[in-house]
Amino acid sequence: MVTMKDIAQKCGVSVSTVSRVLSGNTLISPETSRTVMDAAEALGYLPDMTARTLKTNRSDMIGILFDAHLTHPFFSGVIDSVRTHAEEAGFDVLLLSRVKRDGRMDYTETALSRRMDGIVIIYAKVGNAGVEKLTRGNIPIVAIDTYDGGCNMVLSDYRQGTRELTEWAISRGHRRIALIHGETGYATKERISGFRGAMADHKLTVPEGYIRAGEYNKPELCAKITKELLSMAQPPTCILMPDDYTAVNTIRILHEEGFTTPEQFSCAGYDGIPLSQAVSPRVTTFSQDTETIGRKAVEILIQAMQEGPGLNREITVRGKLIPGETVASVG
Repeated sequence: MVTMKDIAQKCGVSVSTVSRVLSGNTLISPETSRTVMDAAEALGYLPDMTARTLKTNRSDMIGILFDAHLTHPFFSGVIDSVRTHAEEAGFDVLLLSRVKRDGRMDYTETALSRRMDGIVIIYAKVGNAGVEKLTRGNIPIVAIDTYDGGCNMVLSDYRQGTRELTEWAISRGHRRIALIHGETGYATKERISGFRGAMADHKLTVPEGYIRAGEYNKPELCAKITKELLSMAQPPTCILMPDDYTAVNTIRILHEEGFTTPEQFSCAGYDGIPLSQAVSPRVTTFSQDTETIGRKAVEILIQAMQEGPGLNREITVRGKLIPGETVASVG
């Protein structure tokens, strides 16, 4: 293993000079700095990260806590944005493991043992004791897609997004509109609020049974719910789905059973994933700005690291409506 002493001997300088150059000390002459850096590269020197962490009290490492299986395109887009912007800012990124310790999830122990400078929480399930313990600690945290008044948050504007989708359907002549939502959580609460708000603003009632609980990325379940809705005495003419993946595959499943979209039933997805615009008909959806969500999360986390405890910011990121072709004009 190459050491700073090896570099010093090759360059004919002291070990302390090598240390200063490698730590970015600008008081060393440019010529000496260049000689040391060239020698370090030629010898294949790798810095001792543990020693540097102990000396500076920083690891330049950010953790991403994702309390779910990485299958939803929205989350993969957010994670990619966080990773990209964190690395551009000079941080390494580590995905925190879901492995249990003594039968429990203890993210705090993992974060402390890895000496992480900060954590980005993406989609923490309600009531997760490990996540709640982490947010009560002293590690700077930013939560995405999770509402917790005790830490910094970057939130997608689900209420406005669902409101715009509902109003788009209304503008196309639909009056009987149903909503199939995902699992219980911040996003679901906001989407139901946006849906009810838009319907109320247009003096439209939401019949009993028109708001149904589904699951994200579960098209078979949502196809079953859709058929139940369409078999009602007064069926909805438009159904808002939990997400794009579910919408695309629900349309496919029902098409195989003789239902056509948008001729026999209209629907809209959510998220704006590329697949939604690559199929025919193109899915009417609301695109979430995953790039901005990830970038804002990194910016706030770095600010929290610099300012210390007490920073408590909340940012809501808006998306945009994509009209698509799956909401027909009726009436």
